[in-house]
Amino acid sequence: MKLSGLVPRRLQGRALALGPVAAWYIVFFLIPLALMLRYSFAFTEQSRIQFVWTLDNYRQVFEDSIYLRLLVKSLRLSLTVTGITLLIGYPAAWAIARMPDRHKPKLLALLIVPWWASYIVRIFGMRMGFGNTGIINSTLKWLGLTDKPLEFFQYNFTAVALTEANLYLPLMIIPIYMSVERMDMRIVQAASSLGSGPIRTFFRVILPLSLPGVLTGCIFVFLPVTGTFIVPSLVGGPNDIVYGNLIASQFGESYNWPLGSALAIALLALLVVMLRVMTSLARWASGGVAQ
Repeated sequence: MKLSGLVPRRLQGRALALGPVAAWYIVFFLIPLALMLRYSFAFTEQSRIQFVWTLDNYRQVFEDSIYLRLLVKSLRLSLTVTGITLLIGYPAAWAIARMPDRHKPKLLALLIVPWWASYIVRIFGMRMGFGNTGIINSTLKWLGLTDKPLEFFQYNFTAVALTEANLYLPLMIIPIYMSVERMDMRIVQAASSLGSGPIRTFFRVILPLSLPGVLTGCIFVFLPVTGTFIVPSLVGGPNDIVYGNLIASQFGESYNWPLGSALAIALLALLVVMLRVMTSLARWASGGVAQ
């Protein structure tokens, strides 16, 4: 009797603990998502939304080539930003993890401090670096390295990618740091003592051991960048709009919420599939390390 009464109490305790989170999730995610799904089957006529059931919006999404081109551009941006943050973030995570324990909290705090600033403030801070009179081109001219502004540092795809990388770099560093920090360095030392060179040791020992953190960091960076629209609007040029800008325009000046909803649902479905693949890879990597 005591044991049977204990189980319901535990269930009640868990329900009480998870209740607020579940309510928040339902009210602010599932219900809006359901509304967006419903809107995606409606259509707009003379700036008025007609709540019928039609697949015209999805048909337009998959048949109009401009949507596919912008989606490909968004994926290319996400891959570029993920690559930049990985190249910078992995050495940084390794360096922090190998520091003495007394220095790690300070370095991690310095890594997180920029996140306390406003998202928009950080974007405008990066924006000052680009353009003909931006900090980068002005510095290069002042040093005599160039006599005219470089096209590479204009408001273009490069500026968007570098700004996004600056915004999301901590989300790449922290998961890799956690994997490297838990790594058993005796395995690395054993590989070196058996004659394995630094490069071979990295690719055969260190990288596989840290692969779960790498894949987690890639998920944290790749997925949000795919749907970005603020950074391309503020830092990119007129030819640098991406899929997220297209969705935002449908809910804004175009006032075509059904089409915007269909575009958003299509992107969400793609991201869910990609997330499933990436989490499966991370789980496989974790299992391979455990074995």
